[in-house]
Amino acid sequence: MRLEIRFRGRKYSFSNLALILFPLGLIISVPLLLQFVENVEIVWLQELFAKHVVFFLNLFFNLGAFAWYRPIYPSPWYIATPSESLTYINNGCTGFLAMSLFIAVIIFTPHSKTLQTKQDIIWRKSIAIIIAISLIYLYNVFRATIQNYLYYRGFAWSVIHDSDEMLAITIIFHIIIFLFCSLYIPEWFLSIYYTTNLIIMQLSGKRILEIIYDKKHKGEREDYRKVRQAFKDKGMDLYFIKINDIDFRLMQFLNKNKKRYTTKAIKNRLFDDQEKISEDLIENILRILVDVKWVSSEKVERKMYYYI
Repeated sequence: MRLEIRFRGRKYSFSNLALILFPLGLIISVPLLLQFVENVEIVWLQELFAKHVVFFLNLFFNLGAFAWYRPIYPSPWYIATPSESLTYINNGCTGFLAMSLFIAVIIFTPHSKTLQTKQDIIWRKSIAIIIAISLIYLYNVFRATIQNYLYYRGFAWSVIHDSDEMLAITIIFHIIIFLFCSLYIPEWFLSIYYTTNLIIMQLSGKRILEIIYDKKHKGEREDYRKVRQAFKDKGMDLYFIKINDIDFRLMQFLNKNKKRYTTKAIKNRLFDDQEKISEDLIENILRILVDVKWVSSEKVERKMYYYI
Protein backbone atom coordinates (compact mmCIF):
# COMPACT_ATOMS: atom_id res chain seq x y z
CA MET A 1 0.00 0.00 0.00
CA ARG A 2 1.44 3.34 -1.12
CA LEU A 3 1.53 6.01 1.55
CA GLU A 4 -0.74 8.95 0.82
CA ILE A 5 -1.13 12.23 2.69
CA ARG A 6 -3.71 15.01 2.44
CA PHE A 7 -3.14 18.76 2.42
CA ARG A 8 -5.81 21.40 1.75
CA GLY A 9 -8.18 18.66 0.64
CA ARG A 10 -5.78 17.27 -1.99
CA LYS A 11 -3.90 13.97 -2.02
CA TYR A 12 -0.10 13.73 -2.30
CA SER A 13 2.05 10.67 -2.87
CA PHE A 14 5.74 10.70 -3.87
CA SER A 15 8.03 8.17 -5.54
CA ASN A 16 11.08 6.97 -3.61
CA LEU A 17 13.36 8.06 -6.47
CA ALA A 18 12.08 11.65 -6.31
CA LEU A 19 12.54 11.72 -2.54
CA ILE A 20 16.16 10.62 -2.95
CA LEU A 21 16.90 13.08 -5.78
CA PHE A 22 15.62 16.02 -3.71
CA PRO A 23 18.42 16.09 -1.07
CA LEU A 24 20.97 14.55 -3.46
CA GLY A 25 20.35 17.26 -6.05
CA LEU A 26 20.76 19.98 -3.44
CA ILE A 27 23.92 18.41 -2.01
CA ILE A 28 25.48 18.43 -5.48
CA SER A 29 24.16 21.75 -6.76
CA VAL A 30 24.73 24.00 -3.73
CA PRO A 31 28.57 23.66 -3.64
CA LEU A 32 28.66 24.15 -7.42
CA LEU A 33 26.58 27.32 -7.11
CA LEU A 34 28.84 28.64 -4.36
CA GLN A 35 31.91 28.05 -6.54
CA PHE A 36 30.24 29.66 -9.54
CA VAL A 37 29.20 32.79 -7.63
CA GLU A 38 32.66 33.10 -6.10
CA ASN A 39 34.61 32.71 -9.34
CA VAL A 40 32.39 34.04 -12.13
CA GLU A 41 31.29 37.67 -12.23
CA ILE A 42 27.76 38.15 -13.62
CA VAL A 43 28.60 41.57 -15.09
CA TRP A 44 25.29 42.14 -16.89
CA LEU A 45 23.35 41.54 -13.67
CA GLN A 46 25.72 43.81 -11.74
CA GLU A 47 25.14 46.56 -14.31
CA LEU A 48 21.37 46.18 -14.11
CA PHE A 49 21.51 46.17 -10.32
CA ALA A 50 23.75 49.26 -10.10
CA LYS A 51 21.49 51.25 -12.43
CA HIS A 52 18.36 50.28 -10.52
CA VAL A 53 19.94 51.32 -7.20
CA VAL A 54 21.04 54.64 -8.73
CA PHE A 55 17.54 55.20 -10.07
CA PHE A 56 15.95 54.78 -6.62
CA LEU A 57 18.67 56.81 -4.87
CA ASN A 58 17.89 59.74 -7.13
CA LEU A 59 14.13 59.14 -7.05
CA PHE A 60 13.81 58.98 -3.24
CA PHE A 61 16.76 61.09 -2.04
CA ASN A 62 17.76 63.22 -5.05
CA LEU A 63 21.44 62.44 -4.47
CA GLY A 64 22.69 62.92 -8.00
CA ALA A 65 24.16 59.39 -7.86
CA PHE A 66 25.40 57.66 -10.99
CA ALA A 67 26.58 54.22 -12.09
CA TRP A 68 30.30 54.17 -12.93
CA TYR A 69 31.80 51.54 -15.17
CA ARG A 70 35.47 50.72 -14.47
CA PRO A 71 36.48 47.72 -16.63
CA ILE A 72 39.94 47.47 -15.06
CA TYR A 73 38.42 45.65 -12.06
CA PRO A 74 36.83 42.15 -11.92
CA SER A 75 33.60 43.74 -10.64
CA PRO A 76 33.49 46.78 -12.91
CA TRP A 77 30.29 48.50 -11.81
CA TYR A 78 30.27 51.10 -9.02
CA ILE A 79 27.72 53.41 -7.45
CA ALA A 80 29.08 56.93 -6.95
CA THR A 81 27.66 60.07 -5.36
CA PRO A 82 28.77 63.75 -5.53
CA SER A 83 30.23 63.40 -2.02
CA GLU A 84 32.70 60.88 -3.45
CA SER A 85 31.20 57.95 -1.55
CA LEU A 86 31.83 54.92 -3.73
CA THR A 87 30.62 51.32 -3.50
CA TYR A 88 31.27 48.50 -5.92
CA ILE A 89 28.74 45.87 -6.96
CA ASN A 90 29.50 42.14 -6.92
CA ASN A 91 27.40 39.00 -7.23
CA GLY A 92 26.58 39.01 -3.53
CA CYS A 93 24.95 42.44 -3.77
CA THR A 94 22.50 41.31 -6.43
CA GLY A 95 21.17 38.32 -4.47
CA PHE A 96 22.23 36.00 -7.28
CA LEU A 97 23.24 33.22 -4.89
CA ALA A 98 19.93 33.32 -3.02
CA MET A 99 18.02 33.34 -6.31
CA SER A 100 20.04 30.34 -7.54
CA LEU A 101 19.43 28.40 -4.31
CA PHE A 102 15.69 29.04 -4.48
CA ILE A 103 15.62 27.87 -8.11
CA ALA A 104 17.57 24.71 -7.19
CA VAL A 105 15.20 23.90 -4.33
CA ILE A 106 12.13 24.45 -6.52
CA ILE A 107 13.48 22.38 -9.42
CA PHE A 108 14.50 19.42 -7.25
CA THR A 109 11.32 19.49 -5.14
CA PRO A 110 9.52 16.18 -5.79
CA HIS A 111 6.18 16.29 -7.55
CA SER A 112 3.27 14.18 -6.40
CA LYS A 113 2.41 10.98 -8.27
CA THR A 114 -1.28 11.63 -7.65
CA LEU A 115 -2.84 12.93 -10.87
CA GLN A 116 -4.80 15.69 -9.13
CA THR A 117 -1.68 17.28 -7.66
CA LYS A 118 0.88 16.69 -10.40
CA GLN A 119 -0.88 17.94 -13.50
CA ASP A 120 -0.07 21.63 -12.90
CA ILE A 121 3.30 21.19 -11.17
CA ILE A 122 5.38 22.75 -14.00
CA TRP A 123 3.14 25.81 -14.04
CA ARG A 124 3.27 26.15 -10.25
CA LYS A 125 7.04 25.73 -10.15
CA SER A 126 7.44 28.35 -12.89
CA ILE A 127 5.31 30.84 -10.96
CA ALA A 128 7.25 30.14 -7.75
CA ILE A 129 10.59 30.69 -9.52
CA ILE A 130 9.43 33.99 -11.02
CA ILE A 131 8.11 35.17 -7.65
CA ALA A 132 11.27 34.14 -5.78
CA ILE A 133 13.65 35.77 -8.28
CA SER A 134 11.61 38.98 -8.43
CA LEU A 135 11.21 39.40 -4.67
CA ILE A 136 14.85 38.57 -3.90
CA TYR A 137 16.10 40.98 -6.54
CA LEU A 138 13.76 43.79 -5.43
CA TYR A 139 14.68 43.25 -1.80
CA ASN A 140 18.37 43.57 -2.58
CA VAL A 141 17.83 46.67 -4.73
CA PHE A 142 15.98 48.46 -1.94
CA ARG A 143 18.42 47.18 0.68
CA ALA A 144 21.34 48.56 -1.35
CA THR A 145 19.45 51.83 -1.89
CA ILE A 146 19.03 52.38 1.86
CA GLN A 147 22.58 51.27 2.60
CA ASN A 148 24.11 53.62 0.03
CA TYR A 149 22.03 56.51 1.30
CA LEU A 150 23.12 55.88 4.90
CA TYR A 151 26.72 55.55 3.71
CA TYR A 152 26.35 58.88 1.93
CA ARG A 153 25.02 60.38 5.21
CA GLY A 154 28.15 59.27 7.07
CA PHE A 155 27.24 55.91 8.64
CA ALA A 156 30.00 53.31 8.80
CA TRP A 157 29.74 50.66 6.10
CA SER A 158 30.32 47.90 8.67
CA VAL A 159 27.23 49.02 10.57
CA ILE A 160 24.80 49.26 7.67
CA HIS A 161 26.10 46.35 5.60
CA ASP A 162 27.77 43.79 7.85
CA SER A 163 25.80 44.12 11.08
CA ASP A 164 23.90 41.29 12.73
CA GLU A 165 20.72 43.32 12.46
CA MET A 166 20.97 43.51 8.68
CA LEU A 167 21.71 39.79 8.53
CA ALA A 168 18.63 39.06 10.64
CA ILE A 169 16.43 41.23 8.40
CA THR A 170 17.76 39.45 5.32
CA ILE A 171 17.12 36.00 6.82
CA ILE A 172 13.59 36.95 7.89
CA PHE A 173 12.79 38.33 4.46
CA HIS A 174 14.01 35.16 2.74
CA ILE A 175 11.91 33.04 5.11
CA ILE A 176 8.88 35.14 4.15
CA ILE A 177 9.65 34.54 0.46
CA PHE A 178 9.99 30.82 1.17
CA LEU A 179 6.61 30.72 2.92
CA PHE A 180 4.99 32.74 0.15
CA CYS A 181 6.31 30.35 -2.51
CA SER A 182 4.96 27.47 -0.41
CA LEU A 183 1.48 28.59 -1.45
CA TYR A 184 2.41 27.34 -4.92
CA ILE A 185 4.87 24.56 -4.04
CA PRO A 186 3.72 22.94 -0.78
CA GLU A 187 5.50 19.79 -2.00
CA TRP A 188 8.85 20.94 -0.62
CA PHE A 189 7.73 20.53 2.98
CA LEU A 190 5.08 17.87 2.29
CA SER A 191 7.80 15.66 0.80
CA ILE A 192 9.79 15.98 4.03
CA TYR A 193 6.71 15.09 6.08
CA TYR A 194 6.00 12.21 3.68
CA THR A 195 9.58 10.93 3.99
CA THR A 196 9.37 11.01 7.79
CA ASN A 197 6.21 8.94 7.74
CA LEU A 198 7.70 6.58 5.19
CA ILE A 199 10.77 6.02 7.36
CA ILE A 200 8.57 5.31 10.37
CA MET A 201 6.59 2.79 8.33
CA GLN A 202 9.47 1.06 6.56
CA LEU A 203 12.53 1.29 8.79
CA SER A 204 10.96 1.00 12.21
CA GLY A 205 8.85 -1.99 11.22
CA LYS A 206 5.80 0.11 12.11
CA ARG A 207 6.63 -0.44 15.76
CA ILE A 208 6.33 3.20 16.87
CA LEU A 209 2.68 3.45 15.85
CA GLU A 210 1.98 0.00 17.25
CA ILE A 211 3.46 0.98 20.62
CA ILE A 212 1.35 4.16 20.67
CA TYR A 213 -1.73 2.09 19.79
CA ASP A 214 -1.03 -0.49 22.49
CA LYS A 215 -0.39 2.13 25.16
CA LYS A 216 -3.53 4.03 24.22
CA HIS A 217 -5.79 1.02 24.64
CA LYS A 218 -3.92 -0.82 27.37
CA GLY A 219 -6.52 -0.27 30.09
CA GLU A 220 -9.68 -0.54 28.01
CA ARG A 221 -10.11 -4.33 27.79
CA GLU A 222 -7.48 -6.95 28.42
CA ASP A 223 -8.73 -9.28 25.72
CA TYR A 224 -8.29 -6.79 22.88
CA ARG A 225 -5.31 -8.94 21.86
CA LYS A 226 -7.84 -11.56 20.78
CA VAL A 227 -9.26 -9.00 18.39
CA ARG A 228 -5.82 -8.28 16.94
CA GLN A 229 -5.16 -11.98 16.51
CA ALA A 230 -8.55 -12.43 14.83
CA PHE A 231 -7.67 -9.66 12.36
CA LYS A 232 -4.40 -11.41 11.57
CA ASP A 233 -6.13 -14.76 11.12
CA LYS A 234 -8.57 -13.22 8.63
CA GLY A 235 -5.75 -11.56 6.67
CA MET A 236 -6.80 -8.02 7.60
CA ASP A 237 -4.39 -5.08 7.26
CA LEU A 238 -3.76 -4.69 10.99
CA TYR A 239 -1.47 -1.70 10.48
CA PHE A 240 -4.13 0.22 8.54
CA ILE A 241 -6.71 -0.60 11.21
CA LYS A 242 -4.34 0.58 13.93
CA ILE A 243 -3.26 3.90 12.46
CA ASN A 244 -6.90 4.81 11.79
CA ASP A 245 -8.09 3.31 15.09
CA ILE A 246 -11.01 1.77 13.20
CA ASP A 247 -11.99 -1.04 15.56
CA PHE A 248 -12.13 1.07 18.71
CA ARG A 249 -13.85 3.94 16.90
CA LEU A 250 -16.56 1.51 15.77
CA MET A 251 -17.11 0.19 19.28
CA GLN A 252 -17.12 3.64 20.85
CA PHE A 253 -19.60 4.86 18.23
CA LEU A 254 -22.01 1.96 18.77
CA ASN A 255 -21.71 2.16 22.55
CA LYS A 256 -22.28 5.90 22.62
CA ASN A 257 -25.34 5.96 20.36
CA LYS A 258 -27.06 2.84 21.78
CA LYS A 259 -28.82 2.17 18.46
CA ARG A 260 -28.66 -0.43 15.69
CA TYR A 261 -26.78 0.68 12.57
CA THR A 262 -26.12 -0.77 9.15
CA THR A 263 -22.59 -0.68 7.73
CA LYS A 264 -23.62 2.07 5.32
CA ALA A 265 -25.00 4.21 8.14
CA ILE A 266 -21.79 3.79 10.14
CA LYS A 267 -19.68 4.70 7.12
CA ASN A 268 -21.72 7.87 6.49
CA ARG A 269 -21.63 9.00 10.11
CA LEU A 270 -18.14 7.98 11.17
CA PHE A 271 -15.89 7.60 8.12
CA ASP A 272 -17.54 9.68 5.43
CA ASP A 273 -14.41 11.79 4.76
CA GLN A 274 -12.05 8.79 4.64
CA GLU A 275 -12.29 7.18 1.22
CA LYS A 276 -9.90 4.33 2.00
CA ILE A 277 -12.17 3.07 4.78
CA SER A 278 -14.79 1.31 2.67
CA GLU A 279 -18.10 -0.24 3.66
CA ASP A 280 -16.67 -3.69 2.91
CA LEU A 281 -13.75 -3.09 5.27
CA ILE A 282 -16.10 -1.89 8.02
CA GLU A 283 -18.35 -4.92 7.43
CA ASN A 284 -15.43 -7.35 7.75
CA ILE A 285 -14.18 -5.67 10.94
CA LEU A 286 -17.66 -5.69 12.47
CA ARG A 287 -18.10 -9.40 11.71
CA ILE A 288 -14.84 -10.17 13.47
CA LEU A 289 -15.92 -8.03 16.45
CA VAL A 290 -19.17 -10.00 16.54
CA ASP A 291 -17.24 -13.29 16.51
CA VAL A 292 -15.16 -12.24 19.52
CA LYS A 293 -18.31 -10.94 21.23
CA TRP A 294 -17.34 -7.29 21.40
CA VAL A 295 -20.22 -6.24 19.16
CA SER A 296 -23.64 -7.77 18.58
CA SER A 297 -25.48 -8.15 15.30
CA GLU A 298 -29.00 -8.74 14.10
CA LYS A 299 -30.35 -9.47 10.60
CA VAL A 300 -33.63 -7.82 9.62
CA GLU A 301 -35.06 -8.17 6.12
CA ARG A 302 -31.66 -9.07 4.61
CA LYS A 303 -29.97 -6.10 6.28
CA MET A 304 -27.38 -6.63 8.98
CA TYR A 305 -27.52 -4.28 11.97
CA TYR A 306 -24.76 -3.86 14.54
CA TYR A 307 -24.92 -2.63 18.14
CA ILE A 308 -23.43 -3.03 21.59
